[in-house]
Amino acid sequence: MKRIIVAAGGTGGHIIPALAIAKSLQIKGCKTLYIGNKNSLEEKLAQNAGIEFRAINVQKLYRKFTFQHIKFPFKLIKSIVDSKNIIKNFEPDAVIGTGGFVSGPVGYAAYKTRTPLFLQEQNSYPGLTTRLLCKHAKQVFLGSDAAKNYLMNSNTIFSGNPINNQPQGEKLDLTKYGFRSGSTKLLLLGGSQGSLALNRALYPILDQLYQSNIDLIWQIGKYSYKEFSEKIQNKPGIYGFDFTNQINSIYQEADFAIARGGALSLAELEVNKLPTIIVPLPTSAGNHQHHNALEWQNNDIGILLEQKSLTPNSLLENILNLQKQISGFKENFRESIHQNSAEIIANYIMQNI
Repeated sequence: MKRIIVAAGGTGGHIIPALAIAKSLQIKGCKTLYIGNKNSLEEKLAQNAGIEFRAINVQKLYRKFTFQHIKFPFKLIKSIVDSKNIIKNFEPDAVIGTGGFVSGPVGYAAYKTRTPLFLQEQNSYPGLTTRLLCKHAKQVFLGSDAAKNYLMNSNTIFSGNPINNQPQGEKLDLTKYGFRSGSTKLLLLGGSQGSLALNRALYPILDQLYQSNIDLIWQIGKYSYKEFSEKIQNKPGIYGFDFTNQINSIYQEADFAIARGGALSLAELEVNKLPTIIVPLPTSAGNHQHHNALEWQNNDIGILLEQKSLTPNSLLENILNLQKQISGFKENFRESIHQNSAEIIANYIMQNI
């Protein structure tokens, strides 16, 4: 039985690919172990998925000055030592990291213990962990082919981004929210926490959207759900929620979308061929969300709208513009590789260890 360690942490954009790869490896008969930060989102999700978990205590490298930086080198050294010990005890045939600050010490420990290292990079512009470790990796699996331009001295292969392949589930009944037959259905993805910038730009134009035969599926997010849900409770043609386990059913109902530029969200939107207005998070590491959005715009499957230009009027203008071009944009989508990405990666690892 092959033994594989997966490592990732920080955000769902890193964790979901790691879990998808781990589950695919388990299906192929591998024993898998997930290394992540203690008391973290990845610990909760790995345990919910039935994947064995070991915790290290590592701190992210903040992009601005903070006194937390004083602790960083000490936590980094200890997390590398702890990762080495876990590797020596588990005796894996390979380690795969899917990004985030947790992957750094685990990947470096794999290199120092001469354990075959694989990486999976989601973004068009690779993250810091990938850029530092790529020269030690047997293979770097790319979610975006454009990332190879920044990893010139590494072995790279375009594999797509492993996504959440949960079953579609029961069909949504949107008529109870006043959705109209024949309307265009717009999905706003704010993430589980929500995007206050997107929410604030959208709210003032709700009446204009309804008058333009657009019904709205609105992921408000948990932080501002109470504020906005009270404002829309008497408005027809709006389904607002904080978080849902029915996202795959929602994708089937939507015609087009508004979203941030996270690689995993865009991968899921691409699989479902949803033209998207992308408003990149300006504080994303290395401005990677801008690079992701630019790739969509260059492929004529999305529109890039910078947050500095985001207003209710600019958002409405882009929505109405995209509404007229939905069919044309949909034709520009290629068959997506993301749906089978986890299996592609698992097969490659199994064949090369």
